[in-house]
Amino acid sequence: MIKFDKLKNELLISKNLNTSITFLSKLLDNFNIEIVNVKENNDTLILKINITHQDFFEKYKKIFFDIIKKAINKQITYNCKLYYFAWVGFDLRKIALLRAVLKYQKQLFYEFNESAIIKTFIKNSDVVESVINYFLQKFSKKDDYSYLENRLEEKLNTVNELSEYKILKIFYLIIKNILRTNYFLNKKTISFKIDTSKLKPYLFSVQPNIESFVYHEQFNGIHLRMSKISRGGIRYSNREDFREEIKDLMKAQVAKNAIIVPDGAKGGFYIFFNPTKTEFKKIYTLFIDALLDLVDTADTTNLIKYDETDNYFVVAADRGTANMSDIANEISLKRNFNLKDAFASGGKNGYSHKKLGITAKGALTSAGRHFLELGKNVLKDEISVVGIGSMRGDVFGNGMLLNKNFLLLAAISHNEIFIDPTPDSKISYNERKRLFLEGKNWDEYNKNLISKGGGVFKKGLKKIKISPEIKKVFSINENYLSSEELIKYLLKANVDMLYFGGIGTYIKSSEENNIYISDKQNENIRINADEIKAKVICEGANLAMTLKARYEYALNGGKIHLDSIDNSAGVNISDYEVNLKILLNDLVEKNIISKKEKNEILINLTEEVVNKVLKNNYLQPLRISLDEIKIYKEKLINIIETLEKHIEIFKRENFSIPKNSEIEIIFYKNRVIKPVLAILLLYSKIFLKNYILKNFYKCKYASTFLKHYFPSSVYNSYSEYVNSHLLKNQIIATQITNEIINNYGISFINNFKEKEFPYKITAYIILNDLINANSTREEIYSLDFQIEYQKLYDMLIDLEETIKFASRWLIKDLREPKYKAFNAYNL
Repeated sequence: MIKFDKLKNELLISKNLNTSITFLSKLLDNFNIEIVNVKENNDTLILKINITHQDFFEKYKKIFFDIIKKAINKQITYNCKLYYFAWVGFDLRKIALLRAVLKYQKQLFYEFNESAIIKTFIKNSDVVESVINYFLQKFSKKDDYSYLENRLEEKLNTVNELSEYKILKIFYLIIKNILRTNYFLNKKTISFKIDTSKLKPYLFSVQPNIESFVYHEQFNGIHLRMSKISRGGIRYSNREDFREEIKDLMKAQVAKNAIIVPDGAKGGFYIFFNPTKTEFKKIYTLFIDALLDLVDTADTTNLIKYDETDNYFVVAADRGTANMSDIANEISLKRNFNLKDAFASGGKNGYSHKKLGITAKGALTSAGRHFLELGKNVLKDEISVVGIGSMRGDVFGNGMLLNKNFLLLAAISHNEIFIDPTPDSKISYNERKRLFLEGKNWDEYNKNLISKGGGVFKKGLKKIKISPEIKKVFSINENYLSSEELIKYLLKANVDMLYFGGIGTYIKSSEENNIYISDKQNENIRINADEIKAKVICEGANLAMTLKARYEYALNGGKIHLDSIDNSAGVNISDYEVNLKILLNDLVEKNIISKKEKNEILINLTEEVVNKVLKNNYLQPLRISLDEIKIYKEKLINIIETLEKHIEIFKRENFSIPKNSEIEIIFYKNRVIKPVLAILLLYSKIFLKNYILKNFYKCKYASTFLKHYFPSSVYNSYSEYVNSHLLKNQIIATQITNEIINNYGISFINNFKEKEFPYKITAYIILNDLINANSTREEIYSLDFQIEYQKLYDMLIDLEETIKFASRWLIKDLREPKYKAFNAYNL
């Protein structure tokens, strides 16, 4: 029998004590526990425990007492069989570590059943104990542990059962490739950074190179990066397989980030219960704090690290975290992280996406290229629209206010269906504006202002009466439809534009099966791409369509780019904010400006930064249209092969690009479809940027490209400090890349030859500057809607052909020894 003193052991003995004791018996194998007595004054609890292995209990008594106490106090809320490891001497911290790795392993290989992993761990407890002890040694003292690794691998090879061997091998490889951990900081979280690049032989599709996993009893989270200089948002995930969701979004982010300085990244966390606002804030804080434990902050200098410097780490808002940037920056400042309030973009002293409406503006600027080619101005003319989103949302709300002549026939939000069959543009615009400013849902739309037959309906309804007006506009014959059936009709509507401003994957290709599409919430309302009648699709939100769906829609004559093209403005402006803050924080540190002046400078730069961002949303779609004219079959194949050879993550099967013998599948009317050209545009930029970073160390033109990147007032006032920017080389490489690919196109990497390529880059930069081509282009751009767009395209193509012709001669000269001073490494 064991006697517990309530006060001494801090026991919270409740009326549900019997339930706790029953739970405890299940928790600890080889235990049979019953209550003998609880004194009336409630000061003492006496338990009778029948123990199979008395000797082990005596040896690890403190561990068992800690577990009993936590179970009685309801601090252990789940029945995890990993508490078995108390019998081999694992204290609660070690058991939590084991559970953390288990949870990560399950995310990494979601096909692994958690109970099967635990069963394997218990059956092979000696192997598990050895691996955990290796981890503890590895992060207690930095050393060469190859001798231990050899022993562990020998031990693993003694496991005969194949499935068990696979589970244990992955478990060991995770531990082996952990670079940093906060385990010894004894926080409520356990986080570790993994070199995922070493795990790629065991993984499928596109994978990050670096990831961080955060374990907590109430939530788990992850952050994926392609390199140490990467950026992307942090989202509140509602999916148990959250890593898969985050990975898909990171893949999209990689492409989207082609126009900005950092590589792609994405983070997110999954909470095991429905949190209150206070609980959510607490969890977000714990998550961010645990991530910062894994990079270079003032308070992590003494941690054991198996990677090099990691001092650029940024986060951004995403689903569910739109108002969390200030909290993240408070943590950054408190921990003296070198990026300070540049850590999280969009806070009170940053550029708010929603206030600026930047993502929506960028998306419609991008879609404007399609409409220009159709003879319409997307920001002025009457455009009929069906959309995904609500007016209280950022991308949808802002987007539907950018043109007073939008005719919004229907919108589908998280909970509601809005239908206005024959809207009055002026009346509906004003009412949408009211909803946006007041943060209202569709059900608060003034019903008297909706055209005859329309209304607002709840999603999830079994039966909705369909009015004659709705029938006519949306080609419906039935008198009644369920909400799911009605949504499908809306998505198939014959309108000018289908505008995606909300979360979810709503369209797949006709050959795809819903089983293989990650978004399960919208499975019952998803339609096939060959059913779409809208002339244009604008993807203001990520992953609205599968890639195959984009292809199928384009092959049927639909006008579409790619989500990474359409909604790039948000990440673009956030990157500007971070890079400006890095510079301005340096000026504050040197007492050149005050904090107040820093914030005023950022505000005053807003308009110029917005214009720079939207210029990218203008240039990339324009370039895609020009490449549509210029790229023929043989050139396309050569470009694809170049990217496959030189970019690890670019594999044609990941982008549904057919083999060479079937390449004409992705041609429509003898032209490559735009979604494919969009992918090649972005990855050509990634290729060129990486090449420049590896090869151009001394570039006399550097100041020119830094000047092009930063707002003029900042560069003119602080050029000396701009030239010592933390990301100077990355900014230069990004600017050169955008200038060349946006202007010359993806054919710049056609027939790539390693020895000649530096001279090709040099020649282009020199000649572009020599003939003042940028000014000529601006004059041509100003002719939009004044001359036929085909003539405008011909003028831009002729300009590039002039530079291309002259470049051939200059390349020959640059390779001559007498021109060595002007070679590609020393412009």
